Amino acid sequence: MKKLLFFPTPYPDEILYSVLCRYHIRCGIPSPRQTNLELWGNIYGKRLLLPDGIERISAQIPASAYLSAERLIKDNVIYPLLKPFLSISKCEELMEAMIYGNSNIYNIIGFPKVFTLQHQSLRYCSQCIESDTKSYGEPYWHRIHQLPVAYICPIHGVATTESKVMLDELRSDFFLPTPVTDDIVLSFEPIIAKKLLEYARDASWLLQHGFGLQCFEYTAELYDNRLRIKGYRDHNGKTSSKRLAQDIVGYYGSEYLALFDAYNSGACPWVKRVIQDNQSFRHPLYHMLLMRFLSGSVEAFFMDALGKRPEYHPFGAPPYPCRNYICEHHLQDVIERIEIRKFHATPHATFICPYCGFTYNRRGNVLKEKHYAGNVRIVAYGWKWEEKVTALLVEDKSPYKIAREVHCDVRTVISFGIERGVLPPERFMGRGHYSPIGSPIKKPDFETKRTQYRQRWLDTIATNPLAARNELRILDSKADQWLHLHDTEWLEQNSPTSKKAIPSWAGCDDEYLERVKNAVDQIRNYAGKPKRISITSIGKIAGIHKPHKKFTSDHIPKTKSFVAANTDTLEHWQKRKILWAIQQLRDNGEVVTLFKVKYTAAIADSAGKLNDFITGLL
Repeated sequence: MKKLLFFPTPYPDEILYSVLCRYHIRCGIPSPRQTNLELWGNIYGKRLLLPDGIERISAQIPASAYLSAERLIKDNVIYPLLKPFLSISKCEELMEAMIYGNSNIYNIIGFPKVFTLQHQSLRYCSQCIESDTKSYGEPYWHRIHQLPVAYICPIHGVATTESKVMLDELRSDFFLPTPVTDDIVLSFEPIIAKKLLEYARDASWLLQHGFGLQCFEYTAELYDNRLRIKGYRDHNGKTSSKRLAQDIVGYYGSEYLALFDAYNSGACPWVKRVIQDNQSFRHPLYHMLLMRFLSGSVEAFFMDALGKRPEYHPFGAPPYPCRNYICEHHLQDVIERIEIRKFHATPHATFICPYCGFTYNRRGNVLKEKHYAGNVRIVAYGWKWEEKVTALLVEDKSPYKIAREVHCDVRTVISFGIERGVLPPERFMGRGHYSPIGSPIKKPDFETKRTQYRQRWLDTIATNPLAARNELRILDSKADQWLHLHDTEWLEQNSPTSKKAIPSWAGCDDEYLERVKNAVDQIRNYAGKPKRISITSIGKIAGIHKPHKKFTSDHIPKTKSFVAANTDTLEHWQKRKILWAIQQLRDNGEVVTLFKVKYTAAIADSAGKLNDFITGLL
């Protein structure tokens, strides 16, 4: 193969087709076919975005030009944009095709065409034309301007222009950018233009750095990491795709997503496909939309300020609070390090306070804000707790009062006191016969246990006369549980009056009634096919949470009565649809038949229960 005597050096971000155009014009070759024969060995050129067989051209370029096939692929085609979203095997196969040739190159990545939103003509930026002409003496086609939805130039922040050069003509001719007055200049609203500029900058960053990134196996790990950090994926790997899609729509807006063909009636069905780790190629622009949503930009997605991956913390970022009530650092973030282990894919963490020795466990993913409340599994109370409880027991303070002061079960205090030799075991034989180690244990009969538990419960009330029922249950939970199971009537008669709170919405009867009336009127007067008036539909339109619980409650009697009187039974709803269907058919001038009425009303009535009703109306 003969060497070319001349070949132009590619400009920054110049697409390979533009380099070949400058070669054709500089050489003064009259026929584009002759140039294609010389370069490709064929009268037709290659594809704009993914040309194959580049080695044939690079082999003809003098070695001193340092224009290998790999360099042309890295700097002058869109392969860097695709690499992070292709599996390792696909990347290797695609590189081989681009270097040595493969007429089915698009089938390698699984698309008949690389982009489904491909424009019909080449695009340019008018300010880039002026800048390139001033810097290099001639204009050229930029890679970034040819990408789908790259409507804004990332360099100058202005809208690109649709040229007269159609993509269908590129394989048979060579055109350099020549602006004319009737070229179509794209325009967008300021908010949309700003988002398009961000997208163009993300795409530009990938074109510049994508060749050095790893393949999709690594990208999938980053997705998993960031989805967990954002709370869209739990510790078992289950992703809340629906919530993620809804948040993406709220972040971008439907009008912007529609430009990418990424919005479908309030949902983004592509989201679930993008995050699936199944090695299937997905459109790069969908990946860029998701990456910016998760990390603020594509660059930030692949590397933070230090060039490191953000660490995933299933229990939130450290430090963590101490949960010991008697510690001077109670609920303060003093625990810097925790030990995390996984059991059956569920993370378990051990937290140890360095100031009091209090140790507790937590399991599953726990948000940082939830560490300051709720129950934890206590492993050890720590030396500070032990010192305080020992001092209080030596002062002969009641174990019940000690338990309330240090926020633990009274049995814990008693067991601790007996183990330390501060409390005599005989004093607490009522809680169960104390037997030395090794002696046979005789279980008390039912009557004895009932007497013991009753006395324990009365002693707890006597020691804590102002305690509410819930507090008594904490102080002696075992007695409460046993009496609940075996002596319920006695327990109710010998317990403080329940202070169970009336729900906060109990006083909203009039407000709920007004909202429910408006919702019923709205459903009943709906212009289209009648909707069923149900508790669910009323609650949804009225904006009332948990309608089934509230609309059947005696706390709001007016609302309950109105809802019961105005909800549709299935038969009543079907009859309303039948009346509507008959009116629709008559308004459209159609012949009204039994079948047409049922079909228009969308009623399944194979048993013919409604036939008499419809016939009577006809």
